[in-house]
Amino acid sequence: MREVVTGPEIMELLRRVVSDFARSALGHPVSLERLLLGRPDISVQLLPPPASIAASSVVRWDRIGVAPPSHWPRRRLGELSGWRDHGSGHYSSFTLYRPEYADIGQCTITHDWSCDISEVHGFAASKSELREFSSTDAMVERNSRDMIDTIAEAKLTENLAHDEIRIIHAPAGGGDYFERNAWDAGRVFLINGGGSHHFAAAKYIATRLQRRVPLRGRLNSYSLNSGAVASLCRDFDMFVVRDDDAGLALAFADAMRQFRATWLWHHMPRPYDGTRAVLLPRAERRSVRVAALLREGGVADLGEHLTRLSSMSFPAQQPLQA
Repeated sequence: MREVVTGPEIMELLRRVVSDFARSALGHPVSLERLLLGRPDISVQLLPPPASIAASSVVRWDRIGVAPPSHWPRRRLGELSGWRDHGSGHYSSFTLYRPEYADIGQCTITHDWSCDISEVHGFAASKSELREFSSTDAMVERNSRDMIDTIAEAKLTENLAHDEIRIIHAPAGGGDYFERNAWDAGRVFLINGGGSHHFAAAKYIATRLQRRVPLRGRLNSYSLNSGAVASLCRDFDMFVVRDDDAGLALAFADAMRQFRATWLWHHMPRPYDGTRAVLLPRAERRSVRVAALLREGGVADLGEHLTRLSSMSFPAQQPLQA
């Protein structure tokens, strides 16, 4: 049965069209406002992943903007895609290069770094599913009880003797090293090729015996370049939106096109797959209006988040005692 549209309904539709046109002409992103109201799930909260002993669970903020290997076409780091009004009603794509992305992640390498075994929080590789555990003790208690069945010096020595603990048995050429991130409270991870259970068992026993086990090796310390972050925040308002729903992504792009607002985007680091960063030039009036609307709608402010992370530093390390 065909639905009949009444006169009042037609008048209401016309009134809405005229109102939307007038508000848009006055510089209000009407279509985007409707999208945010109808699809609040476009908003992304930058919550940290659940804490675990997996090095891969730490957000790689130092690699923000790096495209995944599957992305095509290839582009150099810092090359952003975007859309803008080129004049005469021509709204289309463009690219912009921002060198800050080549410098935003900083890595300080300490070649002969030392720590105690108790300071190592987790690993890069293991036969166990590292993301299931919040501590190395929990992992070894569940999966390797035989390695900790005796809390004694002999059992500690037996576990430490395992040849896959390369940070002990091949510190120079074994390939294992340490890693930490300033935004991760400085937790230290062993980037290992094997031996996680014997290492965890040795840590378990040494802690209960109050026995120090000194370790030495290369340490990679990652942090964010506050200067690069400040430069981006000076020129752009930055947000994060969902990108894993094709319909939602197209609706966002269409709303920006209707408003003729300039915007750019880049990839987010793991584990924020299915999201994208949106950059809005502060020098363009319409982009500024979009930024205000996104902020009012509770969309995650990436610029504010990166500024906070870039101010974080590593906790002071306590010197090893004999």
